[in-house]
Amino acid sequence: MRLAGKVALVTGAARRRGIGRGIVEALAAEGAAVAINDVGAEDEAAELVEQLERQGATARFYRADVTDRDAVEQMLSAIERELGPLYAACPNAGLARWAPFEQIPDADFDAMVSVNVTGGFNVAQAAARRMLEAGTRGRIVLTSSVHVQMSFAQCAIYGATKQALRALADTLAIELAPAGITVNHIGPGWVRSDLADVDAGSDVERTMLAQIPAGREARPIEMGKAVAFLCSDDAEYVTGEFLRVDGGYVVGKY
Repeated sequence: MRLAGKVALVTGAARRRGIGRGIVEALAAEGAAVAINDVGAEDEAAELVEQLERQGATARFYRADVTDRDAVEQMLSAIERELGPLYAACPNAGLARWAPFEQIPDADFDAMVSVNVTGGFNVAQAAARRMLEAGTRGRIVLTSSVHVQMSFAQCAIYGATKQALRALADTLAIELAPAGITVNHIGPGWVRSDLADVDAGSDVERTMLAQIPAGREARPIEMGKAVAFLCSDDAEYVTGEFLRVDGGYVVGKY
């Protein structure tokens, strides 16, 4: 229970098959009161809240568009009013759309930059301001990707947005360290989720598995356990770090 008495926000966390849910479950298992954010999936969010409450955890769902700064501010005010001062913020909401570079629609470019970069910035900035004002030695953990270390065809914009989050995390780590606030980011590889789904037994799945030394895709809860570590006191001297959670995918490929 390394996070007992702490309040944590995870964005993009309502859906059953997503990294966000894995983060929520891991933080709740460590004792955190968890604010679950998403722009939809209310039924799935309600199911998750009920599940966590049955397990003795405290959880609330907050519908808010992370690309809207006013909505983010209102959400954080509600979280602090209902759960208490924010200790950890996990900007996880993300969007991926695959296409050859010359065929990327304007709408897809705008959507990925808006959710992945603007959304991550909005949540991190609003959280940092509150932590600084309250004197909280808090935690900010962003979800980037192995894309910050390796490139994939047809992922030009998605990869660029994850590189932007890496730069954001590095800079925030420098600026916020004097206040005792750590800023890190995790790098999921292939996670069995709605965002990175492939057909079981397909050529794509066989190719992916052949490149992962661990021999399997990751489970969302494994991303969550990495985040829980970075949010705990065990990681109080860890900041500006990229924790790749990929079963050896990057080193196995290169």
